[in-house]
Amino acid sequence: MKPTHQSRNRKKLTCKLITTSALLAIGFAVMTGCGNSGEANSTAPSTTKSATPSASNSTDQNTDINTNEQDTHNNKTSTDSSKPSTDGGNSEKPGKESGQGATSIHKEPASSTASPDSKHSSAAAILSAAKQGTLPNLPKGLGLGTSSDLLFELWGKSDSGSTGPMRSYAKYHTDLVLDGNDKVTEITSSDSKYKKLLIKQVIDELGQPTETVDTSRDISGTAEANYKIDNTSGLSYYLVFSYQTKTQKVSYVRLYFNSMTP
Repeated sequence: MKPTHQSRNRKKLTCKLITTSALLAIGFAVMTGCGNSGEANSTAPSTTKSATPSASNSTDQNTDINTNEQDTHNNKTSTDSSKPSTDGGNSEKPGKESGQGATSIHKEPASSTASPDSKHSSAAAILSAAKQGTLPNLPKGLGLGTSSDLLFELWGKSDSGSTGPMRSYAKYHTDLVLDGNDKVTEITSSDSKYKKLLIKQVIDELGQPTETVDTSRDISGTAEANYKIDNTSGLSYYLVFSYQTKTQKVSYVRLYFNSMTP
């Protein structure tokens, strides 16, 4: 039996209804899924934090750092200024750095190459003192013409305690001769500084002696180089260097003048 036209239409309507329902279900599911996804995105808390600080926060942090650094610098400066100065209060010293950053070098004045001993023992120094009536190793005030009283004040009693014309002072390596007026007329000194001289050095400095005397008959192997010194007083002084003829070393120096008093 063939189906009727009505039954065929009923079947088509049913298929359309099923198809429409399926499309509506799919659309609803899609819409529901999209809505849930949006809600999830909108309601879920964000777990990602910004790694870049805001401009205001950065400025505040820089300000705090600068403030802390300034406070640290001020505290250090205050601490340094409270410490006692190690340079004894002198703001500038030779050899310290100057205000321009350059180091100044303090140069000591050049010292004389000759020691005091060499100055006193040089023949020229002895001659210079002899022109003043004295010798380099003697104290000020002691020389030719010095009174017995002043001699006593300077050196005290002689070794023998004698108050006669001959006075010996071993402590000062000196022998003195006084005249009748108790004035010194002759000084003989064997100071160790003079013994460092050679007669050749004396002649090189002072020139040829006025007279050379062979004294080997009195003391074997000795001689004297005599220099006459004229001065403004009208008296002639005599400077004598006694030396060993073999070694040429000076043994002693004598200074004297001839007194008019017997």
